[in-house]
Amino acid sequence: MTDKLHTDLGTKEIYKRHSVMVEGGTIPRAKVMDQTLIDRYLMDGLLTLQEHQAGEYLMSQAMKAGIFTRPLRYEAGAGESNPDAMASEALMRYGKTLSLVGKRYGDFAKYLVEEVVIHGWDVSPHKERLVTLKKGLGWISERRMAGGKNPVRHLKGGG
Repeated sequence: MTDKLHTDLGTKEIYKRHSVMVEGGTIPRAKVMDQTLIDRYLMDGLLTLQEHQAGEYLMSQAMKAGIFTRPLRYEAGAGESNPDAMASEALMRYGKTLSLVGKRYGDFAKYLVEEVVIHGWDVSPHKERLVTLKKGLGWISERRMAGGKNPVRHLKGGG
């Protein structure tokens, strides 16, 4: 038995390269705050929390769609019942989310949002590109994360 305190506070290299917050608790641990480019944009005040959440939503859709590579699983029965069908549905949802941006702001905005959020293209030195990113993420937030369409859109205005 040892009296050593168990922690997960990371390495010196992590502290050099990232902004790190130490979370308390039974076992203190380090949490990297700027893991992705959109995390850094949030910390620098370039994105609002709502825009950042839309970026994380898009990133989650991309992961579910299989945009990022995954290691092979060799164990028998480790897969889902029909992984191809699930991947295609997830890929369609991801594509539809990006299409919302394209329909509203054009193909370049769609491309820019995907490149910044998914591939880490830094557009912070270009104000007009940053504005386009913010508009695209705001639109994703409004259409996909806030219930989508206005539920009373079919009612006529007036009194």
